[in-house]
Amino acid sequence: MKPFTIEKLSFENLSTTVAADELCVILSPVGVQSGGVEGLIRKAYAPLQRKNHYLTVYAGFFGNHDRPWVAPVFTINGRNALERRWVFHDWAKSLQTMFANKKLVIFLDEGCSTADIVRAEDLVTLFSGPLYTSSKWTSVRVFAQDPDAVTKDDLHYKLRFEHQLEFRRWVNENPDSLTSIEIGDRLRDFASSNDCTFVTLEESALQEEGMNLLLAVGQGAKKSPPRLHIISKNLSSDQAPLALIGKGITFDTGGINLKPHESFVNCMKNDMGGAALTAQIFMGLIRSGYHKPILLAIPACENAIDSRSMKPGVIIKSRKGKTVIVEHTDAEGRLILADAMSYVWDKFSPAHMYTAATLTTASLRQFTNFFTPIHFATDKFKSDVNLAAAHYGEAFTFWDDFLPFLNGNKINAADLTNMGRMPSHASMGGGSNVAAHFLREFADGPYTHIDIFNSIWNWSGDYPGAHYGCTGAVFNSLWQAIANQ
Repeated sequence: MKPFTIEKLSFENLSTTVAADELCVILSPVGVQSGGVEGLIRKAYAPLQRKNHYLTVYAGFFGNHDRPWVAPVFTINGRNALERRWVFHDWAKSLQTMFANKKLVIFLDEGCSTADIVRAEDLVTLFSGPLYTSSKWTSVRVFAQDPDAVTKDDLHYKLRFEHQLEFRRWVNENPDSLTSIEIGDRLRDFASSNDCTFVTLEESALQEEGMNLLLAVGQGAKKSPPRLHIISKNLSSDQAPLALIGKGITFDTGGINLKPHESFVNCMKNDMGGAALTAQIFMGLIRSGYHKPILLAIPACENAIDSRSMKPGVIIKSRKGKTVIVEHTDAEGRLILADAMSYVWDKFSPAHMYTAATLTTASLRQFTNFFTPIHFATDKFKSDVNLAAAHYGEAFTFWDDFLPFLNGNKINAADLTNMGRMPSHASMGGGSNVAAHFLREFADGPYTHIDIFNSIWNWSGDYPGAHYGCTGAVFNSLWQAIANQ
């Protein structure tokens, strides 16, 4: 499936452009309809009208009951942008049961903008296969009265959507295919085609660098062994780069502390979601003409079960020199990120570092499927993310440094424990926060962490624009916000 192109078409020519076997969905800005759409609504076929929360859906036919159109209209605009996407999704999932048409036309009316482009994208992704190479729509055409006006705040919408789809594909891909080695191969191919610098540290180089945490997590893996991949562009001696680091656990069994089914082990091919997210943001930014120094580092391996697997109770010296006791082998993501962070700080001295990871199952309990936690963000980044989220229909919650969370990672047996916790009376309240503060111990400068476990996967079954697996959540807003830093 390829990203669509928004073509120019006047509303007056819409009825003659829609073919006999196409369904036309007419999107309008929240609370506003053009005169043409209002006139069409007055001719709507009453038995087809639907009410879905605060979305009223009008429907009718351009011709003799052979060219159906539907016009979903929001009756209020004072809601959260993600909630509006959810309401739209809640209606759209029944679209193909209302009409037999398998060809889709989307028309973006006067005043439409980025939020409406996203709704159009949701109509496409909702009916796509898990790897977004097939769709229940046999064709999709998208038109707008004024494409330049619709896309003025989202000039790279095709690139953005293309890499968001690739983000979803990587997460949904079978883990025996997308191994730590395959991730490196794909980054190497991109580097060679886009004038980037690429290097991979294999086991011997990781040993020389003292990256014992990464090695320990992956020491039981054969098909997906420990690797650190680094790709960069525009590096210079007079400007510090932006650094992106993504957790690349290609499958997480939990290790010797084996995950039960209730801990989502059947979904753990998504544990490389941080790698997929940061890789696609990096590649998309480079292809869009991003000209500032930037690098991406992906520590990758499988957290496998084997006679050589990392054992609970071991004390390991990290690359930074801090010792860590492994109290639980299923808290492995913070370990591989810690060594990668130390390496990047020492070798590249970034102006700011961003890590993204499916770090904690607790984030799903804490923040639900919808509100992605971001830790240690600057005021500018908070502002940029919130502004982007209002356009793209995503939602975030922000958390700053907090000494009790930092203290939750301390233990007498070593400098740190990988199973940080709050006091027993608050043990359910600090999971994502405490884990983020573990990573904070390995940051030597400005640093932000995004815990995407809760929102990356369609746990609730009703994330907007998703049906199975990866939701694509946070990609759009982070793409925009990171580009602005």
